[in-house]
Amino acid sequence: MKNVSLAILCALLVLIGCRSEQEPAPGGKGETRHPLITELQRKYAPDRRTAIFTVASEERQGRTLLKGEVDRKEAKDELLSAMADLGVTVLDSIVVLPEEKLGERTWGIITVSVANMRSEPEESAELGSQTLMGSIVRVWKRKSGYVYIQSPDRYLGWADPDQMKLVTEREAEEWRNARKVFFTGLYDLVRLSPDAGAYPVCDVTAGAVFRDLGTKGGWTKVGLADGRSGYVPAGTVIDHALWGTSLVPVPENIERTGRMLMGVPYLWGGTSVKGVDCSGFTKTVFLLNGLSLNRDANQQAEQGTPVEAGKDFAQLKKGDLLFFGRKEGDGKKERITHVGIYLGGQLYIHSSGTVHLNSFDEGSPLYNEYNRNRFVRARRVIAGPAAVAEVAAH
Repeated sequence: MKNVSLAILCALLVLIGCRSEQEPAPGGKGETRHPLITELQRKYAPDRRTAIFTVASEERQGRTLLKGEVDRKEAKDELLSAMADLGVTVLDSIVVLPEEKLGERTWGIITVSVANMRSEPEESAELGSQTLMGSIVRVWKRKSGYVYIQSPDRYLGWADPDQMKLVTEREAEEWRNARKVFFTGLYDLVRLSPDAGAYPVCDVTAGAVFRDLGTKGGWTKVGLADGRSGYVPAGTVIDHALWGTSLVPVPENIERTGRMLMGVPYLWGGTSVKGVDCSGFTKTVFLLNGLSLNRDANQQAEQGTPVEAGKDFAQLKKGDLLFFGRKEGDGKKERITHVGIYLGGQLYIHSSGTVHLNSFDEGSPLYNEYNRNRFVRARRVIAGPAAVAEVAAH
C-alpha cells in the first residue's frame, strides 16, 4: 500500500465490513460518499468551518466519479492513491482550490472596518463571522459576485470582493512584513488631515491594522491596503510588532477591555465593537490584549487548559473562559453553545442581548439562574505571571 496509512485502511475495512451500502452524501441526485472519503474528510477537514473537503462519489458504468473541492493537493492525491490501492477505477473531477480562474490573486487584504462573512454567496444569507480592516485573508473561489475566503482565525465564509484588495501571495507577504500599527481604540474615524474636524476617509474599529506612515503632532498617518491614507490620534494605535509580545493578556486588562464593551448589542456572527455574539465578544476582548482565540464557542473550549470551578467557583481566576450549554450524560454528548469571561467573585461578563454582567451568586441582583444551570466547564487561556513577564520582557 503506497500512500494509505495503516490507521485509515483499518478504519476503512471496519466501515466496509459494517455496511452493505455506501453512506449517502448531500448535494445531488445519485451522489454517495464512499467510506474512504468519509475517513479522509475526518483527517483533512475535521471541522468544516475551517477546512475544505467536500467530495462525493457517483457510480458510472463500473467506474467511480469523484467530484468536489479540497483545499490541499495532498488530500486529493491521498484519496486517488487509496482508491487505486483498493482496485477502484476512478474518474477524477476533484478541484484543488484556489480555483484557476482567480489567477494569481488568491489573497485579499480587508479595506473596510468590518467585512461580513456569510454562509452562502448572497446578501440575505446568514452572517457567520466577520474579519477586520487590514487582515490578510485566503481567497479560494468566486461565485455570484462573492469570494469564498478564509480569515486569519481560519474561518470560512463568503465575502464581498469590494471590501478587500485582491492581491498575489507576494503582495500579501509585503503587507505582512510592512511596518504597521494596531488600532487599540474602540471606534474612530480615519481623517483626511490631522484635524479632529476633518472629513473622514473611513471608519475604524478595534483590532484594525494599518501601514505606519509616521507620527507627528499627536496624529499618526496610516495607510490602507488599497492606497488610501489618513490620520488617527496617535494614542489610539501601537506598533503592530508589540501585539502578542509586550502586549499580552493579563487579568486586569481583560476585565477593563470587557467592561469597555458594556452595552454593545448582540449580533449573531458579529466579531467587532459594532456588534458581537458571545464568542465574538470573547474573541474581541482577547484580540485587543494580544491573544487570538478561535471563532466559535465550542472551538474556544478546546484552547488553553481545563480548570475545575470548585465550590462557589473559588478555583477560577479572572480572565478564565466560561462555557455553557449541555453537560455530557444520560446518553447525550456535551454541547457548548455559549461563552463568557470570569471576573472573580462569581461575577462574569458575556454577550447575550447586550454585553453585560451576570453572577453565579444566588444572593446577587445580577444572578442568572438559567446560566447557572447550563454552566458546563471552564478553560484558562491566560499564561501564568512568570510566562507573561517573560513574554513582556522580550
